[in-house]
Amino acid sequence: MRLVPRWYTATVLTVLALATLVLVGLALTAEGVMGWSAWGLVVAFGLLFASAASALARRRRRREPQVTADGTRVFRAPPLTVMGLVGAWLVLLVVAALWAYVAVTDFDALESPGFSLVTIVGALASLPDFLRLVTGRLHRWTLELGHDSLVYRGYRTHITVPWSDVRGAIVQRRHPAGVRIDLRANAPDPVVPIAAFDVPAEQLVEEVLRGRKAASGR
Repeated sequence: MRLVPRWYTATVLTVLALATLVLVGLALTAEGVMGWSAWGLVVAFGLLFASAASALARRRRRREPQVTADGTRVFRAPPLTVMGLVGAWLVLLVVAALWAYVAVTDFDALESPGFSLVTIVGALASLPDFLRLVTGRLHRWTLELGHDSLVYRGYRTHITVPWSDVRGAIVQRRHPAGVRIDLRANAPDPVVPIAAFDVPAEQLVEEVLRGRKAASGR
């Protein structure tokens, strides 16, 4: 089952590719600090393109997860998806810092003051997540299916649920597309975004149901 439409994948990759080419043109004509920042944007958009291609265009096929010494089955987001996204974010933070410096020392040198200020504000707004990143509280998307519990980590989310609280799992087609873990009581159901993984959603559903069945039989 294909959860990410082809038209969406094509649109996102086309926009990122065109934006990268436009930025290359700007970088070739800009000078000084603005030239360095333009090349920084080229690198950032190139990394975003690589991450998006990994997340959206990757062919998902069934594969065995990593199995730890205690038998926990671990699914992790591909390194290219994660590192491309983090790398682009860090480069944009550097670019925003350069533009903030120029805005303070020579505001007239900013070629696009509105866009620059929006970028600076966005970078400031992302600083709490940067703090989470350096302190280990911003997570690579991971699903761990152990003997006693299910663990899901992704971005700011980190939950551990005993199998007794898991009723099942189903494929969720939109908002976001992925696998919804059906929990008991009034706990919100976490959704594992399929774009973050390299296996089909159906496999994740089967793995969750298998883990729940094995736990109930012990």
